[in-house]
Amino acid sequence: MANKFNSEFNYRYQVQGETVWEKIKTLKGFLEGRVRAAEQERVGEKKLEAKREDLKNARKIGALPAVILNLEAELIEAESWLPAQKEGFELNRQEICILQNLLDEYRALAEPSRLPGHTDEEMFEANAANEYTATIAKDILAEIIANGRASPAKIRNAMSHPATFRALQGVGLIPATAPMLECGDDPLKIELRLTAPKETNETSHPQLH
Repeated sequence: MANKFNSEFNYRYQVQGETVWEKIKTLKGFLEGRVRAAEQERVGEKKLEAKREDLKNARKIGALPAVILNLEAELIEAESWLPAQKEGFELNRQEICILQNLLDEYRALAEPSRLPGHTDEEMFEANAANEYTATIAKDILAEIIANGRASPAKIRNAMSHPATFRALQGVGLIPATAPMLECGDDPLKIELRLTAPKETNETSHPQLH
């Protein structure tokens, strides 16, 4: 039975992307795949036409019975898939419409935060820190809800990006008084330092969604 690869619900809520720019990046990838899949309908039609021509020519030249029988069997097998294929390609076209509509919706939300002169790809890169922060924040909140505290591993993840660490302090997911350990930048000097929390809630691009 033919099915869509994903429903609108899946695309809206289940695919990767906590921020709108990351969601756009993910959905563009899915749309590219669905558009390529749509082209397979024409490929299938041409292959089926080629099988019919092979059988016609084999009969015309009086090929061996076994050759004709094999070609007939291949053609019967290929044609048996036609109803399911037709339905599948129609569902794929519907899925393309779903993706295009969702992308239009998310682009309208994201466009006000586009940095001047930046392409989509450049915005995906600019938004990377915000996506990372949102992902870690949700992971930590889930752990707090389930276990009453964040795991050391997730706190360690947050420490890998100082702005993320401070943002999580700002919303109370990490204690405001918690220091962060940083390494020195001199490769010839071993150095560790504790960085006290800052007053402001700093992010790489606070205007990005």
